[in-house]
Amino acid sequence: MRIRIFLWLFFSLTHAPTGAKEPNSYCKDYSAQCIDWASGGQCEVSDWVQKNCKFSCRKCYGFLPKHYDRHSAPPDLKPIAFLVGRWRSEFGGKANAFAWGINNKESLHSEYGFLTVKNRTNMVGLTTVMNNGFTTVEEGEVTGNKIVLKLVDVGRISWSRDLPVLDMIREITLIDENTLEQRLQMETLTHRMQDHTFIRYTRTFP
Repeated sequence: MRIRIFLWLFFSLTHAPTGAKEPNSYCKDYSAQCIDWASGGQCEVSDWVQKNCKFSCRKCYGFLPKHYDRHSAPPDLKPIAFLVGRWRSEFGGKANAFAWGINNKESLHSEYGFLTVKNRTNMVGLTTVMNNGFTTVEEGEVTGNKIVLKLVDVGRISWSRDLPVLDMIREITLIDENTLEQRLQMETLTHRMQDHTFIRYTRTFP
């Protein structure tokens, strides 16, 4: 069954104030290649990249509210600091995802996720809770501006009608300073590994 996912993402270090000011031109990339240089570790070895790729190198600080300032992220959260901000998909929402059948518009489920980083590592875990009686645990690593997660465990209620999920691969990638993509591939008892959902987000702040 084809489904559509509409989602609003909000990553902040603390609660967001209503009066947050928009960033100025200090926080930007001056080259389309900045995202690749940052992913390749050039921010740590090249002064030129640090100066001209402040956004991708996570050097934007001093004018942002502290909880939107990636430079202020706790050391253990630095690997995923590129997620900090407000992100919106094509149709929006409010901090949750609703899926419904494309034919009869019947509501399928809603999902809430919690992202965790193992202390002093690049290991990341994602726990997702759904209102249809499912929970999933995914683990993986963050490299540069990309997170790759694989399914570790699935919990389900005993009377679930859904087909057993055998495997999942989730990729969360910062494409450029204002674009985030999430791709989920899934394998079930009756379907080989294939694309399940794809979402593209646009940064709205900062």
